[in-house]
Amino acid sequence: MFPSDLMDLGLAANYEEPSTAEELALLVDYLFAHRKHHVQSFLGEHGIPRTGTKLQLRERLQQSRNDGHFRVLDLITLLDRIEGWGNQHCYLFRAADSRAASWRKQSTVEKTLRENRCIGLLNKRRPLLLPERPTLSSISWSEQRVRLLWVERREWEERLADQDFSRDGVLFKAHRPALERGITSFDWDLVSGHAALMIQRLPSGTRYDTIRDRYLKELEPLVAISTFELVRASRGIGRIEASGEARSRQLAHETRRGSRATFTSRGRKRDAFTDDPDLNASRAALRDTAAVLGNFYWQPMGDKLKREVHLKLYAQDQRVGVFGELNEVEVRYVLSRIRHHCR
Repeated sequence: MFPSDLMDLGLAANYEEPSTAEELALLVDYLFAHRKHHVQSFLGEHGIPRTGTKLQLRERLQQSRNDGHFRVLDLITLLDRIEGWGNQHCYLFRAADSRAASWRKQSTVEKTLRENRCIGLLNKRRPLLLPERPTLSSISWSEQRVRLLWVERREWEERLADQDFSRDGVLFKAHRPALERGITSFDWDLVSGHAALMIQRLPSGTRYDTIRDRYLKELEPLVAISTFELVRASRGIGRIEASGEARSRQLAHETRRGSRATFTSRGRKRDAFTDDPDLNASRAALRDTAAVLGNFYWQPMGDKLKREVHLKLYAQDQRVGVFGELNEVEVRYVLSRIRHHCR
């Protein structure tokens, strides 16, 4: 369920969510579902020994929390940082220079947030773990950038087809309840005007355009998102392939009559066209077609990007999928290159 307007978000400057023992245990579970180096770095920042197995680190983290070395809010902030980048579906925008300039003025920002009853979140964070509906958790602002972050509880049923069984002529289909913490953010560079709505990856079959529209409605009274230009991801598919910056795992083309041809490499580590001349020749025969899907692996680029990043560009709703547990620097870099090729 999504709030109908900003007032439903219940934004209060002094809001504190109670942390029960169950919530704390769940928070630690979520943290250790990610790579342990995140917790190790956190412990090191607080002067706590950072070596050991995951079990040892977990016990040390819990004991340090009990001893008052850090707050629950610090752990939630860490989780927000981990989950706020990577495994996301992004819509890219660009604001007019005048619009971005107005948000570089603190007086304008404070006036806008006050009018929308969320001034209490300016450069503050609400310690939210699993609110029942998307809830604005923080608004980080400087003269260079603004970032709004929502948190929500996501529940669904995960299909387990291999555990189906039949009895007395009745087929029983297996499902497993799934629960996860969802992060959605709106990130806006106030110098360049570039912005991105980033929705954490959801179960297969999700209509991201529907979710996008709900958040755009929430953003309208704050940033006038309707005045932003949507960056068309479809423009970049062919240009990215030609650039050599990414390996082409799969490309789909659509004819004028609506038929589709998909070209897929023989392996994830292979390029669909440079490694297979026959496939390249087949694609070349399809003239006057439009690329509607690009499945790429962005290649490392010196200090800017030290490992491959898997991403997809979808022409249907001009969306960019960025997959894998990534950090902020990696996501910002690949999105900047996609913008470059989508101009």
